[in-house]
Amino acid sequence: MMNIFVIEDEPPILREIIAIIESFHENYQIIGKAQNGQEAMDFLNNNGESVDVMITDIQIPVLSGLDLIAHVHQHLPHILCIILTGYSNFNYAKKAIRYNVFDYLLKPIDEEELHRQLKKAYAQKCVDYIRSRPEDIGENMIEDTSAQSSEDSGYQLAFLSLGSFPMFASLYNELFPEQWKQLALPALFEKYPDLQEHYWIIDGLTLGEKIVLYMTPEDGSQRSGKNLSKLLEPLLEKAPAITIAIDTRFLGIRNIHQSILDLRSFINRHARLEESQLLFYTKENNPPAPEADYQKFHSYCQRLTGLFVQKNVPLFEAELKNYIKAIQTDHLTTACVYRLLQDLFHACVQAADDSLTGPQLNIQYTVGDVLMLSDSYRSLTDNLLSIFASLFENMLKLEAVPRDRTKILLKIDTYMKEHFTEPISTKFVAEMFGFTPAYLSTIFREYKSVTPADYIIRLRIDKAKELLTADSKCKIKEIAAFVGYEDSLYFSKVFKKATGMSPKQFIEEKGVSG
Repeated sequence: MMNIFVIEDEPPILREIIAIIESFHENYQIIGKAQNGQEAMDFLNNNGESVDVMITDIQIPVLSGLDLIAHVHQHLPHILCIILTGYSNFNYAKKAIRYNVFDYLLKPIDEEELHRQLKKAYAQKCVDYIRSRPEDIGENMIEDTSAQSSEDSGYQLAFLSLGSFPMFASLYNELFPEQWKQLALPALFEKYPDLQEHYWIIDGLTLGEKIVLYMTPEDGSQRSGKNLSKLLEPLLEKAPAITIAIDTRFLGIRNIHQSILDLRSFINRHARLEESQLLFYTKENNPPAPEADYQKFHSYCQRLTGLFVQKNVPLFEAELKNYIKAIQTDHLTTACVYRLLQDLFHACVQAADDSLTGPQLNIQYTVGDVLMLSDSYRSLTDNLLSIFASLFENMLKLEAVPRDRTKILLKIDTYMKEHFTEPISTKFVAEMFGFTPAYLSTIFREYKSVTPADYIIRLRIDKAKELLTADSKCKIKEIAAFVGYEDSLYFSKVFKKATGMSPKQFIEEKGVSG
C-alpha cells in the first residue's frame, strides 16, 4: 500500500479528494486527514514515518501548506509532497520548488490528473525504496498482502543480471560497464516517446545488476505489445549473456526489497553459461531449477581424481574436456556447475594430500573466479586447465612458468601501479603476462588477498581520493578520466560502492578547500 495524508480546509473538497482516491481501487490507502496546519503538524509528528505521499492545499489556517512542506523537507524527506491550489499562476508552487515538491494539482480536482499523479508517486516511491537499504526502511513498514498481479496493478518489476554466475561475481567486474553499453538498455524504451514517464532503470546491488520498474500505460499499449517482457526481449539477441527475471506478482512498494531478493535468488538458481534467458517468477509457482545427474558426474570426478593423483597430465586434461562437454550437453545451470567444480577441486586436493605444497587453494573463491571470468564453455575449459596445470606443477615439484612466481607477481603488481590510469582489465593483464584470467586471479589473490580487478579499483579510488582531498575545484569528470574512467557516472558509482559515499559527499566530509 501507498499511504496518503490529505490536508484541505474545505470539508466538501476534502471528502471529494478522499472519495476519488478510494474509487481507484489500487494500492492507495488514506491514513490521515487534516483541515488546518497545526492538526496536520501534530499528525506528522506522530505518524510521519508511515506517510508516503502528502497532498496539501497551500492556503490553510494556522500553518500554511508551505510551512508543512518545509517541515517535511527537513525532517521527513521520504514523503512526496503534492501541492493542491486554486492559484493557476503557480506563484506559490514556484516558491515551493526549493523544497523538492513532487507535483501540483489545480482546483477543481480533475480525477484523471489526480489518478496520473498518484501513479507517478507510487512508481517514485518504488524507486525510493529500491535505492534505500532495507535496514533504513525502519520498523514502521507494514505488511502488504494485497498480492495483486502486475498486470492488474499497472506495474511490472524486472531484475536483469549480466553474466552467468552472479552469486559470487566481483562487485567491480570490469566487463560490466562495457556490456551495459553494448546492450543499450535505455534505447529499448526511448524509441517509444509515449513511454518516457513510464519506466525507471535503477542500479542494483552490484554493477552487473539493473532493476527496471515499468508502469503500464492505460491507453491499450500493453495489448499492442508494449508490456515489459516484449520491451526487454531484444536484449536476448545481443552479445553479452543476460538473465532477465520478471516478477508477475507485484506486492507493493513496502515489499519491493523482498521482491528483488526473490528475483536475485531465482536468477542464481536458473542462470546458465553462454545463454540469455527471460524468466517469469511467481512466489506461488516457483519450481526448483533442474538438478544435475550427480551419479554420472560423480563417476567423472572419481576418474579425474585418480588421474590427478597419478600425475597423468595428458589423460587428465582430455578427461576434463569430456567433463565440460558433458556439463554443456546436460544444459546445467551455473549453480549446478559451481557445486560440481567445488566437489572436483575438493576431491583432487584431498586425494593429493601431502603432494601439494605452497599456499592452500581457496576453492570457493577459485571456482567463483573461474565462472565469473568465463563467458563460454571454451573459456571455462581453458581457465580450469590453467588452474589444474599450476597444481600439477606444484605436485611435480616444477617451478611455475615463469620460474619464480614471486618475481612475476611483483612485475604484475608494478605494472598495475604504473598503468592503472589506463583502460586495463584482468583479461588484458593476463594476456600480457601469458596467463588465463582465472589463473592470474588465483595466484594474485594468494599474493594480495584480492582479485586483480579489485586491486585496480583500489589503486584508482585511492588516487581519486588524493586528488579530491587536494583541491575541491578539480572537476569530478576530469578526475574520473585521469584515473581510468571515461564515464564519470560509472566512476561515481564505483567510488560510492568502494567508500560508502559519492565523490561530492567525500569532498564535503573531508572539508576540502578550494
